[in-house]
Amino acid sequence: MENRLLLAFVLSLGVFVGWGYFLAQVQGPLPVKEPGMEDVPVDAQALPPRAPGSTPSVLPQSNSVQPVTPIPIPANPFPGEEVLIQVSTGKSHFVISNRGGVLKQLELPRFKNDSGDIIDLINNPDPLTPALALRANDPEITSILQNAHYEASTTSIVLDESIPEGKLTLTLNHSSGIKVTRTYVFHYNDFMVELDTQISAPSLAARNLQYDVVLGPGMGGKIASQTDYIVFSGATVFVNNERIENPPEDIHDTVYYKGDLKWAAFQNKYFGSALIPQQGTKAGLVLKEKDQTFVGLEFESVQSSASAQFMFYAGTKELEILENKGHHLVRMIDYGWFGNKFAFLVKPLLKVLAYFYGLTHNYGWSIIFMTIIIKLLFFPLTHKSFKSMKGMQKVQPYVKIIQERNKDDRQKMNAEMMELYKKHKVNPVGGCLPMLLQIPVFIALYHALFFSIELRGAPFMLWITDLSVADPYYVFPVVMGATMFLQQKLTPSMGDPMQQKIMMFLPIVFTFLFISFPSGLVIYWTVNNILTISQQYYIYHVAKD
Repeated sequence: MENRLLLAFVLSLGVFVGWGYFLAQVQGPLPVKEPGMEDVPVDAQALPPRAPGSTPSVLPQSNSVQPVTPIPIPANPFPGEEVLIQVSTGKSHFVISNRGGVLKQLELPRFKNDSGDIIDLINNPDPLTPALALRANDPEITSILQNAHYEASTTSIVLDESIPEGKLTLTLNHSSGIKVTRTYVFHYNDFMVELDTQISAPSLAARNLQYDVVLGPGMGGKIASQTDYIVFSGATVFVNNERIENPPEDIHDTVYYKGDLKWAAFQNKYFGSALIPQQGTKAGLVLKEKDQTFVGLEFESVQSSASAQFMFYAGTKELEILENKGHHLVRMIDYGWFGNKFAFLVKPLLKVLAYFYGLTHNYGWSIIFMTIIIKLLFFPLTHKSFKSMKGMQKVQPYVKIIQERNKDDRQKMNAEMMELYKKHKVNPVGGCLPMLLQIPVFIALYHALFFSIELRGAPFMLWITDLSVADPYYVFPVVMGATMFLQQKLTPSMGDPMQQKIMMFLPIVFTFLFISFPSGLVIYWTVNNILTISQQYYIYHVAKD
């Protein structure tokens, strides 16, 4: 069996080799492809038209091969060398490529990421479309706009107090007939950049070209030390006095925003980059290519020409800066769902915090001083609340007697208790109402400290090197829990024993809850507890009735 199998294999191999030798002798050698020649597919348009319903005709065979002229394809369709233009404005460092006139890098030297590297707002080493790239509704023209090498007016700009403004002009005169001029105007220590784009292509008028500029998707990257799972990160637009968020999973096609468009931006918890239309733009847009999201501005175009002016803000989401810039940029700041409801309180608190920072140059002490001010403002309410609880403590023995005496007659019991409260001038809800009035302030302060970039990387003292992150050694959360426990002990005990036990467990719950909170917020709560304890001690042990 094995011998027959081996014989069959040898015979098959011999037939295969012999057949190949026979074909070679009959057909001759295969033609050699000339250098530069490419396989060119047969043009379907060259076939003779076929009448509807007819049988396709068979092309007659020919013994001669018709020569086909290869289409010359240049090895480099965009000749030239890429030049990276460096622009330093103090607060920002830009790297702009003369290839497409796009933004390759945008660093903020003051801020570091988790790895200790300077934050780059572009944050995308391999984008499908570079930041601030021009696009057209024609792929060929888009390729020219983004890949052709522009002529740059300079290769370096360094601004300071003596040179507060710098201009970069990029020009393109392409053989296709398209001409582009892109102008960047930078300002010293300013996150805002002015841009002017002029596009002219009269020879391409038949193509009915439309143009836009896009930005993205850099801001989607995680570049902050503090998690921002509560705050939306990604594409956002502000149009018709409405802030609209665009989660990537909800974007399936290009979405155009027309009307009173103020900006289209990428943002995360602490930083934002926004395109702000000025003249020559007719809509904002949000689109997704593969897994990357972009925002942009659509230009007004007339006969393949376009002229558009817009501004580009890329920097921190600081309240004072954004308010001064206008254009409703302050609406980029997101304080979370609750925080946005109490934004009318958040902003004043941030301004008070900034005021004390101007005096102390330390946000930790600023938080402490602001806590004292808030405590003084609420002193009359809390004082009344503690006095009410003290009064309720005194009448508590009489309350128990009334409850025991009228346990079968609830209506009579309530009537006697009301007479008791009236006689001793106490209010059972007097201790709760002032506390309820302080809840909105606490919510506002929580969001002011939790979401504000002012605290990011801001040190206090000793081991607290960043007030926006949790205490690394849990010192302040433990101190906060201890002060809360002491506060509970000083508070008059009213109600059933089970309720009292639950209240005594609250300090433990809050301690574990505050472990993950920003240390700045824990400092506020701790100082507030200490001030409350002092006030309680004075009312319950020092002050006379």
